Amino acid sequence: MSRFVRKVAVDSVEHDISKELFLGIMMLMLCLGIMILNVSKPVWRVHKNDPKTGDVVVVYDDAAFGLSTNGNTIVRRLSEWDFKLQVKSLISDPKTDLHLFLRGGSRERVIRHAAYADSLLSADQTGAKVRTAVFVHGW
Repeated sequence: MSRFVRKVAVDSVEHDISKELFLGIMMLMLCLGIMILNVSKPVWRVHKNDPKTGDVVVVYDDAAFGLSTNGNTIVRRLSEWDFKLQVKSLISDPKTDLHLFLRGGSRERVIRHAAYADSLLSADQTGAKVRTAVFVHGW
């Protein structure tokens, strides 16, 4: 046998698949991580979607929060109780969306309100997400 044929035969026997196996596992973990991140996003994530006529618009400023017609100024101030009543009234109207405009104040309040409204408006009776009903603006 020639020296070249012996070298090829030895190299093929000593071939280690651990590197290929490691890279394959890493690629699989990367793909699974991307899939998990795509699935775990909440429905009420930030959208660029202007309110339609008839949608409920809530504006948050430094002093308080309340209903608005244009997304800039508060027409009627809301309390926490009023906000919850407003969201519960939207349950019976599936074509109406809720838009939350952050113009100042607490982001935590907006997130809390968005999560509360999303749990009531975007899910069906089994708890599965069926539509995007809550839109957060002004991040």
